[in-house]
Amino acid sequence: MNRILLAGRGELTRRLIKAFRSRGIETCAVFSEPEVEAPWVDEADYAVYLNGATLDETYLHSQRLISAAHDSGASVLHPGYCFLAERADFIAEANAANLRVIAPDRAALERIGDRFLVRKAAEQLGIPVIPASAPLPDGDDGMDVAGQIGLPLYVKAVAGGVVLRVDTYEALPAAVRQARARAALVTGSPAVYLSARVGEVRQIGTTVVREGGDRAYVLGHHDKSVQVGFRTWIEELGPEIVPTELAERMGQEARRLIEGLQIDGIVRVRWAVNHAGGHWLLGVSGRLTTGYSLTEEVFGIDLIDTQIRLSLGEPLGWEGAETEPPMHGIQLRLLHVDPADGHSRPAGVLEVLELPRGVRASVGVGIGQACTDQTEPLLATLIFTGPTRQATLVKARAALEQVRIEGVVHNLSVLKAVLGDPDFWEGHYNVDVVDPYLGA
Repeated sequence: MNRILLAGRGELTRRLIKAFRSRGIETCAVFSEPEVEAPWVDEADYAVYLNGATLDETYLHSQRLISAAHDSGASVLHPGYCFLAERADFIAEANAANLRVIAPDRAALERIGDRFLVRKAAEQLGIPVIPASAPLPDGDDGMDVAGQIGLPLYVKAVAGGVVLRVDTYEALPAAVRQARARAALVTGSPAVYLSARVGEVRQIGTTVVREGGDRAYVLGHHDKSVQVGFRTWIEELGPEIVPTELAERMGQEARRLIEGLQIDGIVRVRWAVNHAGGHWLLGVSGRLTTGYSLTEEVFGIDLIDTQIRLSLGEPLGWEGAETEPPMHGIQLRLLHVDPADGHSRPAGVLEVLELPRGVRASVGVGIGQACTDQTEPLLATLIFTGPTRQATLVKARAALEQVRIEGVVHNLSVLKAVLGDPDFWEGHYNVDVVDPYLGA
């Protein structure tokens, strides 16, 4: 491996550049027209313009990424942690073009992406799953099966990445059409199904690193409940996330599921968990997530290096390593997003980004860079650790008072509001905790 194409953007791409450079491996970044001045473009050894302005024309365009790898002389490709990172068809295209991809292999991604195969595997292992329909036939609006599942419900893409909530039967046909269209764009498949809604839950992710055979390590449980759409705004990791007995059970079930599915690498098993101790499997992800740096800070490990070593077949040497979180950690994500709705991203130029000193920070956007709805939304992440959850929250709340962002809309005010929420402080919250503060 002499040169690698990095097919993502933002703070992870900047981190990957440093990681591969430390191994003497040259990097090639890619960029779209709006991100010509992005910091990772200058930091990589080489950069290739993807000849487009929108995500569809650039980071989601598999052939342009493969051509960029060939043009740069790269023999290996890293897909980043979004876009095409879990697309089995992209892995197949890249492999057919003589490119090795640092990701789970095509067969593994196909197993992960098959929600019903994963559900069946979980059911055989006695792991709880949320009631759901079979994939809807083409042209089916879901009305028949919706009556059996009940309202509210979710329309979900079979291959993941698309979820729409439906509260009335009248809204269901339009939601199914919209979900099919989005799923075709995001995953390459328009297949959708209906899933029951389990209320008053938090979303928890269990990180499993499987080296192969029976060498699999569970690295704690992340709380990803503070999110809007698919974008997490606050993520936590520590021994207080779920009760000890439940944490042990979820860890064992996550490991057994990954071993049963024969997935190697860094994997995230996602759960819905309520305060009564109930838990249900949501799905499995085979890519790095934005929360990887939180795991690193709490456990004192390097997951980027871990991923590279696994891809090269190098042993991790983790036998006997501590896999219980020794402290609490919280990651805050400063995003270019309008706090009025949590989704829209009016254009602007990032003029000021002042972050507190002495805090682990990763920056994804450069000062003076234009920000639009087609550019990297993650401005920066901040990570705090402490002996307890509340001690860590105190640090985070104080640090946010030192943050200044000018030139673009951002979610700083909402982050402050959530950290000051009494229910959030006491841990009595669910995935709706952020909703009252959007538009404040």
